[in-house]
Amino acid sequence: MDILISGLNNYVGQRSVSLMADEKTNVYAITRNIKLFEKRPFEPIRAKLYELDLLKAELDKDLPIPDINAAFYFTQVPTLCDVVNLKLELLCLRNFIHILKKKNCNRLVYVVRLMDKICIQMVLDLLKEFNMDYTVVLKNSVVGNGSLIDRVFKNIAKRRFIYYSKGYANRVFQPLGAHDLIRWLKRILEVPAFHYQVLEVGGEEEFSFMTMFTHYKQLQLIPSGQRIVNVPRWLVKFMYQYKLDISSTDYAELSRIIQSDNRADNNWKADMTFEFSKVSDILQLDR
Repeated sequence: MDILISGLNNYVGQRSVSLMADEKTNVYAITRNIKLFEKRPFEPIRAKLYELDLLKAELDKDLPIPDINAAFYFTQVPTLCDVVNLKLELLCLRNFIHILKKKNCNRLVYVVRLMDKICIQMVLDLLKEFNMDYTVVLKNSVVGNGSLIDRVFKNIAKRRFIYYSKGYANRVFQPLGAHDLIRWLKRILEVPAFHYQVLEVGGEEEFSFMTMFTHYKQLQLIPSGQRIVNVPRWLVKFMYQYKLDISSTDYAELSRIIQSDNRADNNWKADMTFEFSKVSDILQLDR
């Protein structure tokens, strides 16, 4: 099978160029800047990379790859629930679909955050406009080395005092490992019932951000000994917005995660069996 991937600035997209290829799967991927991208992965790249900017609509540029059997598009914007970001996403997705049509590919899996669930209608409309054989995947947060949660935890663990609000810290989510999610994405291609469907996927275990932080300490992924201080929500937001050493884009995504209902209904289980790894195993594998 020949697969084309777009969205390598996305954490799962980035890891897919290392984890998706196997003896039966050839993986090709497009990115705006190959040299810049090659500095990021901590795993060997097992995909053939091509430089192409979907924003510039370089549709005349022919990719020297064979016809594609299926494609994965990992969302390339921080949120779909914003007019500017949604327009950028639709432009990139439209141009990606044009590339797929040139490669005689009609099968597309569009992967987006679960918290963007209420904002996917225009994406669905675009997929239907081009008569794509689509599956839209709404994924829960992915954990592992280099993930957003991983970077935030390792950042705040350096501090003597950690400020939190119970309302935020006790929000529940179902973390996924990158290895599991990519295996799952490949598996859904084989299931006829998933064509023209929207699927929600989350891991088997539920964690709050506080219990996940404790888990990190138990696995010795971060140091212990910090003093945890409960403060009002507005103060947490103020302090972390200016004190966390992460980009504004990462901070915006983190804020949305901790304020959202992040339980996936895993509505695909009636048609496919799949066993997810324990979170402790996921974190140990990536350490």
